[in-house]
Amino acid sequence: MKRTLLIALCISTLIQLSAQERKCGIDTRALVAEEIAAGATSVRMLAKMAPGFDRGPFEKAGIVFGTQAGQIVTLTVPVETLGMLESSPEVQQYSISHRIAAPMMNLARGDTRTDSVQAGLGTSSGLPYTGKGVYIGITDWGFDYTHPNFNNLTPDNMRVDMAWDHFRQAGPAPAGFNYGTLISGTEALHQAQGDTSNLYGYGTHGTHVAGICAGRGANGQHIGQAPDARLLFCTFLLSEAEWMDGVAWMRQVAQDSARRLVVNSSWGMYSFSTLDGTSLLSQAIDNWSDEGTVFVTSAGNNGYSFAPFHISRTFTPGTVDTLRTVVGKASSIYQLQEVGQVLILWGDEQGDFSARLRFKTGSQVWSTPSFNTADGDTVIYDTIVCGYSATIPYRVLVEHRNPFDHRPHIQINVAKTNLQTHLLFTAESGQVHAWNLVDMENNAGNSGCPFSSNYMAGYSNGDSDYGISEPACASKCISVAAHKSDRWNANYTVYTTGDLTDFSSHGPLINGRVKPDISAPGSDVISSISSFTTDGGYATKATLTTSDGKVYKWSNMSGTSMSSPAATGVVALLLEANPDLTVDQIRDILFTTARNDSKTGPLAANDSVDTRWGHGKIDALAAVNKALTLVGIQQVEQRRTPVQVFPNPATAQVTVHTGCGERQLLEVYSASGTLMVQTPVSIETTLDVSRWPKGVYIVRTGSRTAKLVVK
Repeated sequence: MKRTLLIALCISTLIQLSAQERKCGIDTRALVAEEIAAGATSVRMLAKMAPGFDRGPFEKAGIVFGTQAGQIVTLTVPVETLGMLESSPEVQQYSISHRIAAPMMNLARGDTRTDSVQAGLGTSSGLPYTGKGVYIGITDWGFDYTHPNFNNLTPDNMRVDMAWDHFRQAGPAPAGFNYGTLISGTEALHQAQGDTSNLYGYGTHGTHVAGICAGRGANGQHIGQAPDARLLFCTFLLSEAEWMDGVAWMRQVAQDSARRLVVNSSWGMYSFSTLDGTSLLSQAIDNWSDEGTVFVTSAGNNGYSFAPFHISRTFTPGTVDTLRTVVGKASSIYQLQEVGQVLILWGDEQGDFSARLRFKTGSQVWSTPSFNTADGDTVIYDTIVCGYSATIPYRVLVEHRNPFDHRPHIQINVAKTNLQTHLLFTAESGQVHAWNLVDMENNAGNSGCPFSSNYMAGYSNGDSDYGISEPACASKCISVAAHKSDRWNANYTVYTTGDLTDFSSHGPLINGRVKPDISAPGSDVISSISSFTTDGGYATKATLTTSDGKVYKWSNMSGTSMSSPAATGVVALLLEANPDLTVDQIRDILFTTARNDSKTGPLAANDSVDTRWGHGKIDALAAVNKALTLVGIQQVEQRRTPVQVFPNPATAQVTVHTGCGERQLLEVYSASGTLMVQTPVSIETTLDVSRWPKGVYIVRTGSRTAKLVVK
């Protein structure tokens, strides 16, 4: 039986508003409805709040605030008060906390020139840099807290300071949080052994990633990028809000110990994102980046030429044109718990488009209705009966204009079938993009499946472009592609230059921004394997036996999950060399010192960025040397003129002049400590204070402050 859910999804807790007024996407409305139907009494959300918002009315209504990143907050919202998110002018945008999928060294150190940095060979200071004094935070699954690659009971290598396991419910949780277990100190970590089994069992991905970031290696081999960095682990629940909680905890630990923090995230998702850096999660990353936290993320593993999961067409006005393609099935790729396909379509800001599915066996063909974004926001649950061949359920989300990027949007989740599936879409003008991904039982599929013509006339093949996923599409996040390491001969001369791996996802984003940002080694990287993993099939590349007779293993893995921590470790080296660097400075250093060779092409020489390589191959030695020449935050603060605020006192508008052309964070606090404004600014900005209560406010940029009186 067909069920159509219009705008408010037929649930009284969601207020019906016009498309222009709506603050959340169609996916949030559908997923909230599904959670309520499944019996949920509250829903985890992300929201963008107005500057200086008052928590009181929300807390009185039972809404619980969690983590805050600038104006982005996480919320736990009782079902009966969901309507407040739409009705309150304090809420500018919101979305459900989407589910996140689990992720899919010697040569690497040489390729990145990290070995030279660690030895102090060629650094302008003559000193070695190994990540001392820097925190690396790893958000992942499958940690072995006891692995001697980064943590043992001897004083020389106890570098995992804390771990927060969201799945372990014995407690205690970190201060300010009410779930999971915080494990602090080497003795407690060794007693806990590793993170607990979760949706993905006892894995090893996090242990491998941590070793690439900061491993000490085995018998002098397979050393990580920053082998003296301190480590924080977070095994996070599978949603955006819990990931933000994990980062907020890491930021607090780093702040309390006066250390810089770089966060590695070797995971990615497509279905919950606008795929252009406008999502609330991307905004949160950008906000925290402006406050000094560095984010490094894998670009994705959907660059395979045999699985061209993206397809697009630019439609010419005045012509009748339809793109037709065959949807490759998830069953052709090894996937656990796959239930079908998810087809994601995004159009241009000014246009609309329509899409439908067609199923075929032999000469028989069945088709769904055509779904048009011009018809307004709709959620449809339906089933198509294909004669005696199959009965296929599907769900369609149709969105006229998404509130975050103002693009039309359709998402189709279609159940697994043996029938040939076709996707057809058309538009009067503009460009429409589509992606074909595995649909998982837990709504967390991120593996691409091919679009193809299947040698049929009028049908089109897919490609591997536009393949960057959330959170790598955040503008301030350093998204990392993967290449094969250079090979060296006995004379330490490169004899094989590493090419891009076939799996590394290609850019750009759909708004034209070039991603990935940079490339690092991600093919057959050897690192530590959890001694508690239930995953099998890892070839032993090295072992280390501890004094109690326990054997720990190293093995090789491939993926941008491996290239991301390589770049993360290099960032730790930069922060040791110059702890005062801003995130913008770090990005500029990495990009302007990247290596270009015969495989990348002359990117720097042409002042260009590539949609596969970014700026080129990361070069730790060149980057550290450039970092040593830069003036950092503290030195710059000492040279800057005072913050100027005028007029002062003010009644309507006030201009803040920072006295510096660098992009930095501007914050304004009331006398009681309420944050009124938090926004990036360069030289100056204008603030509207006409609705602020009368009183004295503190204006702050970096370590400099000024008083503002509002009359």
